[in-house]
Amino acid sequence: MSDEKDDFTGLNVNNVLVEMISEPQHLDNPNVNEWLKPDDNGFRATPQQEKFRELAYRMAMRKRFFRGEWYKATKAKEYNGTSINERTWARWCKEDERFLAWFYEEFPDTAEISEEEFKMMDMQYWTGVRDAMNEGEEWAYRQYAKTRFDSAAAKRDAADNDSLMELRAYFDVGGGESWKVKPGEA
Repeated sequence: MSDEKDDFTGLNVNNVLVEMISEPQHLDNPNVNEWLKPDDNGFRATPQQEKFRELAYRMAMRKRFFRGEWYKATKAKEYNGTSINERTWARWCKEDERFLAWFYEEFPDTAEISEEEFKMMDMQYWTGVRDAMNEGEEWAYRQYAKTRFDSAAAKRDAADNDSLMELRAYFDVGGGESWKVKPGEA
């Protein structure tokens, strides 16, 4: 809800309560600046990790996303660090759980797709199929049927699987006769 005083314009400019300074009056302090970093997870990389990350980032920007390619690039003459392999990578990951977050934080296309993004893509998909159906596209009708009914059946089967397994196990024990009351027991 909006506050009724949002539109208040009766301020007397002569009664200045706070003087606004146009230029910051603080000194840069590296210790304070480090502490103020909001995304800092506390991980401190070694110089070798820094070099490898820089190499991997440059390669990722050129669409080279596989670590094997990065490892191979560390063996090139132009690379001024030690060569890295999968064992070194695994050790880095094991030594500090914050390593991966630090390593990939500025890489392109490394964040997982969120549930909201999936919902938006689903909406775009269904809108496209609907529009194609409106235009009489045969493929759209087939795609709709396949997506709608095949996936619905798969979901039903998965949901029923546990209860069906229990029921089948029950009937398999007596060859389908387990539900009957034996004569003389009634």
